[in-house]
Amino acid sequence: MAVVFSTIYNKAIQLALSEGLTKEHLNYYIDYKVENKRVPMELLLEVYELAADKLQAGFGLRQGKQLDTTDYGTLGLSWKTCLKAIDVLNNVKRYMVLVTDDGSIELDASEGKTKLVLNREVYRTGIKTANEASFVMLVGILNEVTGKNIKPIEVNFKHSFSDSDYFSEYFDCPVNFNATENTLVFNSKVLEVSTIKADKFIHQFLLERMEQEKSKLSEQEDVLTSEINKLLKESMASGIPSISQVGDYLGMSARTLKRRLADRNLSFRELIQKNQHETATQLLSNSSQSVGEIAFLTGFSEQSAFNRAFKRWTGQAPNEYRKNL
Repeated sequence: MAVVFSTIYNKAIQLALSEGLTKEHLNYYIDYKVENKRVPMELLLEVYELAADKLQAGFGLRQGKQLDTTDYGTLGLSWKTCLKAIDVLNNVKRYMVLVTDDGSIELDASEGKTKLVLNREVYRTGIKTANEASFVMLVGILNEVTGKNIKPIEVNFKHSFSDSDYFSEYFDCPVNFNATENTLVFNSKVLEVSTIKADKFIHQFLLERMEQEKSKLSEQEDVLTSEINKLLKESMASGIPSISQVGDYLGMSARTLKRRLADRNLSFRELIQKNQHETATQLLSNSSQSVGEIAFLTGFSEQSAFNRAFKRWTGQAPNEYRKNL
């Protein structure tokens, strides 16, 4: 399940309340019990969608403007002590997962320009607001930690928006919607400026701290594959769900789910086959059900397809495997 820092979530709720949403609209979100300083990304997206439906356009801009380094834990502290502005973007790329695991960042520097790419598919309305807020926040953070008026030279969003001038005024550069990528583009020279509280030793300490936090998250990530395996096993007999359906259940896009599995050197198809294999061998070993019934219970519409798959997994036909137990 995709998650996000509770500080970002709480600020979104407070902003929505201040702009006119009532406690009746937000009661469920206000009362949500936060655990480990994180909330499901699904909840933040729902708040964003309520705001998009009932409030003035541009909630993402206003949300991004109110976010600062104090909302981002150890990552926020590292931004303050970075040596240069470019280090802020490098740390976002390396440690975005500490704030949210919905999406990823790429950086590319060439021809005097530095391009930050936000890989996050726009699979629902709330993602549009999240992407807008992320870019507004990043520009604000660069200005906060350097004390300079750092502006991008181009901003691109994959989604549509009715009035690009609304964002152009803030970014002070061309803002394009319906683009092929979500990108912030800077003149590389402006990112070489020093930060106000640059401290090499404290920053190194914070980098080590973030590596530890990232390692703990990686251990917790086993929960993701456990949830997928549980879902696949429970639904196998009624029809194996698609990766999009599993992603919806976990609160993330199919592309994000593919990426998170790829980070573990796994694919969705491999997990399906693993669960089919495990279920099939368990039923052949511990039940009296026919091979045809087991084929159905493991998600195969035809016994012949099951027989071929099982022989590929074990080197034996199902009946042969059962006979040799």
